[in-house]
Amino acid sequence: MAVKLSDFRKCTYKAGGKVIEVPNLYESINTDRLKGRKYLARFRLDEKIYTKILGYSKKNGTIVLSPKDAGKLLDIYKADLEAGYTSSSNITLDKLFDFYFETLDTSKQWTHKKKYIYDHYVGTSKNDDSTAKKITRKPTEEEQKRQGIFDKKKIGKKKIENIREMDIQKLLNSMNEQGLSPRTRKSVMEVLNPLFRFAVTNKYLRDNPSIGITVKIPSQKKIVTNATDLFKRVYAGINAYYHDNPYYKALFLFGFTGRRKGEILNLKWENIDFTHNYYWIEDTKTDDQQKYQLPPYLIEPLQEIKDDRKGLVFKSPITGKKIINIDRQMRQLKKFLDMDNLSMHYMRNILVSALAEQQVEAITLSGILGHKDPNTINKYLSINHYKSSQIGLNKVDEIIDVDVNAGE
Repeated sequence: MAVKLSDFRKCTYKAGGKVIEVPNLYESINTDRLKGRKYLARFRLDEKIYTKILGYSKKNGTIVLSPKDAGKLLDIYKADLEAGYTSSSNITLDKLFDFYFETLDTSKQWTHKKKYIYDHYVGTSKNDDSTAKKITRKPTEEEQKRQGIFDKKKIGKKKIENIREMDIQKLLNSMNEQGLSPRTRKSVMEVLNPLFRFAVTNKYLRDNPSIGITVKIPSQKKIVTNATDLFKRVYAGINAYYHDNPYYKALFLFGFTGRRKGEILNLKWENIDFTHNYYWIEDTKTDDQQKYQLPPYLIEPLQEIKDDRKGLVFKSPITGKKIINIDRQMRQLKKFLDMDNLSMHYMRNILVSALAEQQVEAITLSGILGHKDPNTINKYLSINHYKSSQIGLNKVDEIIDVDVNAGE
């Protein structure tokens, strides 16, 4: 609602028997029984007039803001503007996300996942996203009911200057009450943390309300016993089952390089150097480019793939577009190996567990898996992904060679 200047008058207070006028501060002529008088800041700065409601003199009938205190708030507001802080009085969280989204790299898969998470749990973005997650079936009645609860708890329409840590925590608590996992709740914070950092960096906000919130995820570590033998079994199974299909042989053998499923499916021919035997991963979870050695056991099946060698390596043979689902092929492999728990992610566990059995250092294992931060493992050491992959693949060769020699 627009502010009517006729509803306000110059704000004054008494001190030492004198009436002192507060520059650029106005108070409402009418007084609300519970809220008291309304304070209005209005001044010119760099040929532009700024107007902002600073608050009320009372709360539930008790005085909480005096004219002198309101004058201090006005000085802070003006100083923020002079320092370059943008007036955020009319900026909602939804609007801030729109600003933020426009700065992101839309070629990154994580960018579109951020928008999906935001729209699903936090607010409603206006940015058009043609690559957003498509609904392939009608939501069940229970899912619609739960989404209705999420929609009521969303904070996207709140002005960012009014959002406090407790508002974000209430949102997370609601998700918890609806049975959403810690991983899902953490994904919301993985969107909100950089969003509020963006607001602070670009001087929409002075403080980040999400900075003190953490979501702890229970350990989901899968213990792999006899990993070396398990590695040999899966490696041999992939080669046997897909012996005449280089496309899927290469795809699944990539699981033993330590790469994530998404990184494999996004790999491009342009990022593979067969001359020097290395490849680049562009769209990583840590949002940086990473270089790795190309294993000898992948070179032949990759080169046997009938393809124009442009764009995605593992594109659909029918549509030429990116493959989204490889569940059917994985089910076939699991049945062939009689391993119900096999997955692309579990192959990462098998790989590092087998290499750990070969006495490979933890810092090297972190590099093989593409971790940006080795966490508690000598966190001051930088990770050389390429060198780590070389060390790891030498050990893989030893495992494979032992297996071959044993069969002779």
